[in-house]
Order: sequence, then C-alpha cells, then structure tokens
Amino acid sequence: MSKYPVIVGRSEPVDFTSIALGVPAKVDSGAFRSAIHATNVKVKTVDGVETLTCTLFGHPCAPIKRSFETTKFSRVLVRSSNGQEEERYEVTLRVKLGSKVFNTSFTLTNRVNNLFPVLIGRHALNGRFVINVAVSHVKKQQLLDDFGVTKPRDDEDLED
Repeated sequence: MSKYPVIVGRSEPVDFTSIALGVPAKVDSGAFRSAIHATNVKVKTVDGVETLTCTLFGHPCAPIKRSFETTKFSRVLVRSSNGQEEERYEVTLRVKLGSKVFNTSFTLTNRVNNLFPVLIGRHALNGRFVINVAVSHVKKQQLLDDFGVTKPRDDEDLED
C-alpha cells in the first residue's frame, strides 16, 4: 500500500475480494462507519462458537446474492443523522477501492431503500483517500437505467 492518499470520487466501484467485483458504492465522509447491504442476518452456535451468517447483496443494483459466514463479528450501536439508534452486526471485509486493497469494517444492514448497496465511511477513508466531490466513477443515471430503478429510492439518492 502506498503512503500517499488515492483520490476517489463521490461514488466508486468496490471489489470485495473473493465475494464480488465492481459493486457500486457511495463515498460518504459524513458517515463514520461503512455499511453493506445484507439480509437474513442470523447468529447461530456451531460447535460451541457463535457464527454469523447472512446474505450479502441481492440488492437492485447488486442483484447477485452471496452467502457469507464468519465467527469474527461484533455488535455496534449506529446512530443515524436524524438521531435514531440501531444495533447492527459489524464484520471485517477485504476490499479494493481505487488502487488500494485493505481490510475494513462494515455494518450489516438492509440498504434496499438506498440506490447504492454499499456506503464507504470515514473509518475506511481516513489516511488512505482524498475525496474529489466533482468526480463520480459510478453514474447514478446509469445505475438507474442498467438495473431498472425508476426513481430515487431515498433522500441520499437525490443528491448529484
């Protein structure tokens, strides 16, 4: 990994090594944590060890579902910009954003009402990236057209 920050735009494709490639992500310096679309999130005990299982993706803009299982997870309290708190599971995933490959944490949440299935927050960005808000490597209109989404899905998607 280079010691110099890489410039990224306000939206970028992200590769999740050994899981999925080119997943559209919104870069959000206002969010502390990163989030990924997940459904069927369950914790079960396997041979006396708590194991988290879920389905990643299956989102309108990342339709191919991927099964995911890990014993390394935590529970965190996430507070939204409007003050609502929600407990979520957090996992570490290996990602490639721009030219950098690194491990970072993601909370698991249902992002079906958001255009982007992945949100990249400050924790993942800090010290690695500089954001150029004039650049977008994932075009919202192309996502809307390619995946048949007919309207913005929430307030976050109205920006651009």
